Amino acid sequence: MNTVMANPVFVRLADVLEHERELLLTGQAASAAALIEEKMLALQDFESFLESAAVATAPLGVRRAIEAIIQLAEENAAHMDAIRNGIRHAINRLEAITSSAQVGSYRSDGAQISFTNATGAFNRKA
Repeated sequence: MNTVMANPVFVRLADVLEHERELLLTGQAASAAALIEEKMLALQDFESFLESAAVATAPLGVRRAIEAIIQLAEENAAHMDAIRNGIRHAINRLEAITSSAQVGSYRSDGAQISFTNATGAFNRKA
């Protein structure tokens, strides 16, 4: 670890983001979401550091460390988007299955009849 990444502000945020990435990559989105408070505190410290330092004139090592943290955060956001899309598609597939399910019986001519539109008596036959 170089001296820039030894800065506690960088280390704290990088650690949180790396832990979040591990959780996202293993499908533990709920656990990753539970890191939000710790992540927000680390981000506040990071933003305070950025406000106090002149980033444009900061040494190359500091700028690269900032870029690495930004890249890690963007990758985590992409992983979270992929998880959300997967969940959304799974929900849509389940809704399609339940909406196309035929719950009913058959008339004497073999045509399907839905219980919701049924009139008359139904006999149970094996």
